[in-house]
Amino acid sequence: MKLGCASWCFTAPHYQAPYEPAIHIVGDLGFQAIEMIAHNEKDVKEYYTAEKIKELRDLITSYHMEISEFAFYTQITQGLASLDDTVREGAFMKFEEMVRIGHELGTDMINMVSNWVYGQKSPVEYVPNYWSPHVEGVPYQELTQNMIYPVDFDWEKVWGRYMNTICRCLDICRKYKMRFNVEGHANVIVGNSDAMLRMFDNIPDKDLGINLDTAWHMIQREYVPMVVEKLGSRIFHVHMRDGDGMINYNLPPGKGINNWKDTLKALKNTGYDGVLSFEMAGFLHADKVIGDAKHYIENILAEL
Repeated sequence: MKLGCASWCFTAPHYQAPYEPAIHIVGDLGFQAIEMIAHNEKDVKEYYTAEKIKELRDLITSYHMEISEFAFYTQITQGLASLDDTVREGAFMKFEEMVRIGHELGTDMINMVSNWVYGQKSPVEYVPNYWSPHVEGVPYQELTQNMIYPVDFDWEKVWGRYMNTICRCLDICRKYKMRFNVEGHANVIVGNSDAMLRMFDNIPDKDLGINLDTAWHMIQREYVPMVVEKLGSRIFHVHMRDGDGMINYNLPPGKGINNWKDTLKALKNTGYDGVLSFEMAGFLHADKVIGDAKHYIENILAEL
């Protein structure tokens, strides 16, 4: 297993370009891999030019790093979950544009957080973040959670349509000789390990896998080592974060309640040989925080 880091751990205030300063920090910390991302359509249209992509490739190579995957923010392609053919076709075009960027950057894997139901709304902009009525970003607390669904909501119709969508996304990735992984967050169509297994029952293609984000499975009250055992060889990539079991799920590994020794042992037992990528954003002195977490995981790997 290789250790990597998401470039957006070192961008502020969110995940947006430019990414060159982040690449320097990740490289200086001695990581073997880095993740790149498109945060919004401005990234896609203005930042990732042919010239910029070449510059980024050269810079990453100068640190002897590989790009473990190219990710993009789900809002860019939320239309993939639409039941309207015109909206969905437009989202497929955006999806392929992202795949092309990833291919030109030199990675062999695309990552996308599963879409949520089209038209679903919550008190916070990013629907997966609304897993508590007291969640950060809500101006006033409520006694219950409150989300809005489409009036004509039909889960089986949404699920069947989305499985067709994932198949088409996989075909687009394959056109560029890339693998495709889906990441589960709260409140999305393919959110937890059971939904992921159901997806694989529908789509047994070996080029489709999972980006295992440890914190998001913890948020959904799953025991991470068991998730690893359930998904096995379908895990293509891993995001490393910890949580306190209550409200904070953006902690460095070793600073929360996840059992990292058993998590890494389970990954080893299932034959995982990919990248363990640290993904914690918004820290003051992030280089020290992530550097310390890196040493913590390195020590466990050495024991195993």
